[in-house]
Amino acid sequence: MIIVLGAITAFDAMAIDLYLPGFRDIGSALGASPAAMQATLAAFVGGAAIGQLFYGPLADRIGRRAPLAMGMVLFVAASVLAALSWDVETLIVARGLQGLGAAAGLVIPRAIIADRYRGREIAKLFSALLQVMMIAPVLAPPIGGVLVAALGWEAIFWALGLFGVASLVALFALVPETLKTEGLATTGLRAALIDYAGFFKRGRLSWMMLSSAFSMAGLFAYIGSSSFVFVDHFGLSPFVYSLVLAGNAVGMVVVAQINVLLLGRWSERQILVSGLGLHGACCVALLVATLGFDAGLYVVGALIFLAMSTLSLTIGNGFALVMQNAPVRLAGSVSSLLGVAQYALAGIAGVVLAIAYDATLTPFILTLLACAAAALLTLAIAMRMPAEPARLLEDRAPEHK
Repeated sequence: MIIVLGAITAFDAMAIDLYLPGFRDIGSALGASPAAMQATLAAFVGGAAIGQLFYGPLADRIGRRAPLAMGMVLFVAASVLAALSWDVETLIVARGLQGLGAAAGLVIPRAIIADRYRGREIAKLFSALLQVMMIAPVLAPPIGGVLVAALGWEAIFWALGLFGVASLVALFALVPETLKTEGLATTGLRAALIDYAGFFKRGRLSWMMLSSAFSMAGLFAYIGSSSFVFVDHFGLSPFVYSLVLAGNAVGMVVVAQINVLLLGRWSERQILVSGLGLHGACCVALLVATLGFDAGLYVVGALIFLAMSTLSLTIGNGFALVMQNAPVRLAGSVSSLLGVAQYALAGIAGVVLAIAYDATLTPFILTLLACAAAALLTLAIAMRMPAEPARLLEDRAPEHK
């Protein structure tokens, strides 16, 4: 069951990283500008952000498998539409729908694990899901590069559709409904959304969410701009570009493992602050190298590698600090809202990059630097605020059948 849930969780990463090697070919085939291609990524991220807001409450009210299956069917249908797109506007719509479908895989597998397991088992299984999401960026870009080179850009979306169908079959065959009838919530979705609004009364929690979201926005700024940087600007082939993406993903995996070792000696907060400082320093060095010295591929590539690798010191630790400040009984809702905030800011970063496009590396680097500075600033604000009592927002008991 865990392998199936891991595959479903990877819908999001696969739909992004398998797609990037085809950026230039898709743009040429559809007559789309780099700015329009940035919009296709922003549409996917925006769809995933909106979907995460609703899937959690829906799964609490009608069960886990049905909304998860609905999201997977939407993902498959959107993949087919993307493969058949005749212009970039159609592709943007398809990518938005794809993001809405993939959002189910970001939210509901965590709820299924929480239904069935307790204590350390939950932590182990969540770690397994996260490892799948980190492995996907390593494997997907080379596969995407091979598909584009051998079969054309449409093959990317046909492959995603087939992956979705296989996962849907496995869901019905291997994953049972884990939320029993007596556990279904009876309050409406409107009440759940009101609960979301209450989280913003917790100042420290909301500022920590923003800090974590800005870190994720920086990651998506890199993902959305990497094709332009390495293929359009430096002239790498789609296949070599896919290898560069995989190499940067390996760097993030390695530093993530180093982060686990560092946690044995230092706190999440200490590592997070240091990680944001290192990441910001790499962004500053990247800006100076490109504007002051007109750096070439190897210098820019090395600095981007370091900037992305150091993000692994921030994202996981930021998530941990958010959850430590969350009301105990509402941890799942906090996790969902954090995901929405992360994807919303990532979508905004994509739109900013599309608007600011000027055929240079400057908009990308400035966006990366702005996200790093905002993450560090919002964390500093959060740390100056007192911790809220855990009982806040927990006074209203949930209603169940």
